[in-house]
Amino acid sequence: MSFLLLAQGDPIGKDLLKKLVIARYGFSPPALETLRIRYRGRSRGKLGPFPVWARLDATATYRFPLMMKWEMKVSVLRLFRSSYTTSFDGQTVYEQQGIHVTRSTAADMVESARRRAWSETIFFVSPLIADRDVRVEGIDARSFRARLSGYDGDFAIVRLEDDHTLKEIEVERADPQGGERKIQYIRTRGSLIKVDGLLLPPLVQRYWGDEMFMELEPVAVELNPQLTPDDFVLREDEDAPASQEETTEEEAEAGE
Repeated sequence: MSFLLLAQGDPIGKDLLKKLVIARYGFSPPALETLRIRYRGRSRGKLGPFPVWARLDATATYRFPLMMKWEMKVSVLRLFRSSYTTSFDGQTVYEQQGIHVTRSTAADMVESARRRAWSETIFFVSPLIADRDVRVEGIDARSFRARLSGYDGDFAIVRLEDDHTLKEIEVERADPQGGERKIQYIRTRGSLIKVDGLLLPPLVQRYWGDEMFMELEPVAVELNPQLTPDDFVLREDEDAPASQEETTEEEAEAGE
């Protein structure tokens, strides 16, 4: 094996993580510290009182393992266009609608954002390899728990297909619509494709429980862009034009 696995854990968990790495990248996984990825797809939202599937163009930016920013633009035909940004710098949750930025350090909001960021880190697999703070624990022959040292409650359950490719990631977090704790899934579909040098599933689906609320196709990747924690802090920009309609996180992430 040509890569060194520094993640800690029991033999079953570490063996499954190794198999997941090999199934995604072979024996030469990329070293990922930061990442920017552009998606296109669709998202459940609302047009007035009516639920609709909206076109979604999104850019996700990461400084692994716990910093993330999502910039999203949604549109429904020519009737509705809006943009929304959410960001987490490891301590504060930011949301931006138009020029307006809100910040939260409430424990439940921070925990929810941290668990989301961790589940998305796991999706890219490679950041788990060289981090001694990663802990894995086998559940059965096709699944394991993964967490970071110091965040024992923020574990995610990782399930593999029979060929050890990623099947789904499960995490419990607060639904921003109402704050109720729910199970969120990241699920993959299709054979791996290469996007700007990075191997990825061609289709990513996100669920609250049994309800899919977002479907994404990766279209562009920037590997290891130069990013600092300040890049995940949102500030009000008085020169930015206001969006035509405001989009809440519940609408932008289709019920999230």
